[in-house]
Amino acid sequence: MVTILNVGNEFFYGQASLLETDAASLMNRFFVLVLPCLLSVAALGQRNTLQLIRVSEDNDGLNTRREISDRQYTNGTQLEILYTKQTRPRFLSALLIPIASQANNLYGIGLTHLMYTPTDIKRKTIVRGDRPYTAVLYVSHSLTSADPVRKQRLTTELALGVLGKAALGEELQEWVHRQLGFDKPQGWPYQLPTDVVVNYQIQYEKQIVQLSPYLQLLGLASANAGTLSNNINAGLLFRAGLFSNYFINYERPTADKPPGYRKFQLFLYGRPVVRLLLDDSTLQGGIFTRNQADYVLTSGLMNHSFVQLECGAVLTRNRLGVSFSERWISAQFAGAPTQQIGNITLFVGI
Repeated sequence: MVTILNVGNEFFYGQASLLETDAASLMNRFFVLVLPCLLSVAALGQRNTLQLIRVSEDNDGLNTRREISDRQYTNGTQLEILYTKQTRPRFLSALLIPIASQANNLYGIGLTHLMYTPTDIKRKTIVRGDRPYTAVLYVSHSLTSADPVRKQRLTTELALGVLGKAALGEELQEWVHRQLGFDKPQGWPYQLPTDVVVNYQIQYEKQIVQLSPYLQLLGLASANAGTLSNNINAGLLFRAGLFSNYFINYERPTADKPPGYRKFQLFLYGRPVVRLLLDDSTLQGGIFTRNQADYVLTSGLMNHSFVQLECGAVLTRNRLGVSFSERWISAQFAGAPTQQIGNITLFVGI
């Protein structure tokens, strides 16, 4: 999906040459990290069938209250290339799990950047009792495996990357804030030190009931394990409107359209989820360097269970679509605010 970003007029601090130097430095460092992902995408196009490009943007300034808060989970950007395989799964793909031998399998390669700050970014000292500054940057390999007969879907994903200073959160947020004339975040000198991200996610979804062609209820359960976060989740997915079969993925339609395929989709959805959390490195520091951090949250201050509610709308026409959604996240540690985060996602069929 392709992200739409409307930044309006630019505001400059200092000389334009300084901004250009900062931007060039940031882009050079970012390109070094992105290059392996780009090369893998080029290679897979020779062996597989590209299906979809999807880009998604989370931001706490996109909420319906139109409040730009820059706090807690403040921004997340993801680029995904989705494709179907024409070869047997090998290497990292062999770690991903198909749900059935004749499943509808859609593979993906993604690049994700996440950014976290405390509630008050104007303070130049460590804000104890609040979230530490940090960012996460990782590449991912995923498989969405759908079984339209049993109306079930299994998604598995392996993520590899970095947390902390090497994830470029400081450089990116400060550069964006200069362009938009926002306050400079003051606490990045105390961000979490660099650590490794190796995480595995598995999610199972099953249709519970379809009351009509326009109303559907599914259940979901998921788990994450690794160096970034360890948790389990349970929830529901409700869809209402004109929608395609949830278990046929997004493959290019053929002359014989799969059952339940719609050329035009317009529907609303809701997804309440309860999470049970064991640990979270964005709060507690990376597993290898947390003892070197200037400040982290202790396990005793964290809420090891919290609730997330996501509501949104999806509009598609053929293989072009857009979705808008908003998430409410209950407090994740003692004294933390409830968060309201907006998302815009665009996807384009190839």
